[in-house]
Amino acid sequence: FKNTATSTDSSTGSQLGAVTAAQNLYAMLHVTAASGTTPTLDVVVESDDNGSFTSATTRGTFTQATTTTSEFLTVAGAITDDYWRITYTIAGATPSFTFAVSLGINV
Repeated sequence: FKNTATSTDSSTGSQLGAVTAAQNLYAMLHVTAASGTTPTLDVVVESDDNGSFTSATTRGTFTQATTTTSEFLTVAGAITDDYWRITYTIAGATPSFTFAVSLGINV
């Protein structure tokens, strides 16, 4: 998922797969640009058992970003949900962020 954003939103969910007890979900955040007055970006990894995310569960939360940064998260299985998405909250005066998040499950 890659985005330049100025307001709070969610990515489209993807059916990445479930995470067994012997696996981990890996998530990587790269913030390549930040602007505005006191801009903040909060990024959360969510899962659900359906693509509509009617009962989304938070699986990981990145440290709040205020400037360019990178962060790596590891989420241990077992997780039976097989749909995944990114939600993000942007705040500040005229904030803008360019960022990318990648997700993967080890095999």
